[in-house]
Amino acid sequence: MTVHGNKRRFRAVIEGTEYTIVGNRSATHLNQVVELVNSQLAQLAELAPDMSARDRAILMSVNALSDQLVKEQRIAELEAQLQSLQAKGSGQAQAPKSPVAEPKKASPQVPFTRK
Repeated sequence: MTVHGNKRRFRAVIEGTEYTIVGNRSATHLNQVVELVNSQLAQLAELAPDMSARDRAILMSVNALSDQLVKEQRIAELEAQLQSLQAKGSGQAQAPKSPVAEPKKASPQVPFTRK
């Protein structure tokens, strides 16, 4: 890993191909990410051996973004709950926020077919 200003350059090997990742995350964090990427891509290759590497990468991206949206919804819910509890604790009356819908749990695999 090399450092340039606030950005770091990190060399990663994903499915046998070397990539340079530029960002401000630690080497430990990026190593964990790369390990997880390689593990999930290997699982997809096992489950769908006829799927191309490109399609596995797209499917994994869809799964990751789906999980991200679910987590963002949950964070918003928890922040609203925290704000409500803080308002009750300080005795301030605040207009109630509209309830946030319970997020749907992401399935471990999003169905994917390439046409």
